Amino acid sequence: MKKTFLLLCMGVTLTVAAQEKANNPEKGRFISITEGGVLAGNSDNINSAPFIFHTSLNYALTGRLSAGLGAGVEFLKETHLPLTANVLYLFGNRETIQPFVRFRGGYLIALEDKMTSNTVVPYSVVSSYVPYPAAEMNAEGGWLTEPTAGVILNLKQGFGISLAAGYRHQKLNYKRKDDYRLHVEYNRLSLMLGLIF
Repeated sequence: MKKTFLLLCMGVTLTVAAQEKANNPEKGRFISITEGGVLAGNSDNINSAPFIFHTSLNYALTGRLSAGLGAGVEFLKETHLPLTANVLYLFGNRETIQPFVRFRGGYLIALEDKMTSNTVVPYSVVSSYVPYPAAEMNAEGGWLTEPTAGVILNLKQGFGISLAAGYRHQKLNYKRKDDYRLHVEYNRLSLMLGLIF
């Protein structure tokens, strides 16, 4: 049910972005970026390359600088909803290929409440000890930051494809009924393919 609601919200966001752009006589003020990709990294991790999906709506502050808000879904050990803010800067004046840098930060909301503590051991754990035997814990989400660099391939006016790579740092928090807390850190390479309109 939560996943269906999440996908519905993303669809509404994209629809509103497209309508806003169509109704705005000043072309190019709003930029919609929808990306899918993986968080590549630690081969010891149970999920060696979790899938991520993200969409954001940016407002162009200048010809090259834009800022916006976004949401998505990430399939880590549990499913998370990232709510983010970002700043995007475009380089050059090329019509077909345009490099960019972006900084994104925000908070991951856990969409699944429960996990078993021993499934977290392969991650980078910041804790005095890992509970043994395995115990059920509540996922509480956590903060993320992600600087990214990439390139936009402009296929036609108002539509393009983006290729990007970034460094993802995020902290996820878990709590057990006896108030034991577990903090898990991700440090991953994000690889993304996106649509720009």
